[in-house]
Amino acid sequence: MFDRNRWSPFDEVFNFQREVDRVFNQFWRDLPTRTAGAPGSFQVNTSEDGWHIDVPLPGIDPEHVQLQATGNTLQISVNAPGEGKKSNTRVSRYEQTLTLPPFLDIDKLNAAYRHGMLQLTIPLKESVRPRRIEIANATEDRKQLTTA
Repeated sequence: MFDRNRWSPFDEVFNFQREVDRVFNQFWRDLPTRTAGAPGSFQVNTSEDGWHIDVPLPGIDPEHVQLQATGNTLQISVNAPGEGKKSNTRVSRYEQTLTLPPFLDIDKLNAAYRHGMLQLTIPLKESVRPRRIEIANATEDRKQLTTA
């Protein structure tokens, strides 16, 4: 007798809002978290000697870059004066803190700046480097056993 499924303009508005929210959420979820070359992105390459970390800092004078190592953390800071009419008040700031694994020797860190790229080289600690162990000559032991 009474229709429970009546059309309501409010239901249509709420359905539309839910659909818009779903589309925006899907859009933000599909975006990459960091784009290549953006501040904050860096590339780590490992080798038998240690790690090589490349941090892009295009257009930054190396004099404005500061590295500070404390324990297993490495802090990269940039305070570069900006350009323009009010260059004395505009300052570009960037800060990145890296927590390095304990098997890297942060005391022997080497830093270089080439073509807008901060290149960090961190060697492995001597205690974790692979080393070759010589095996004693087993043939002499066998000769002694056979002659006895």
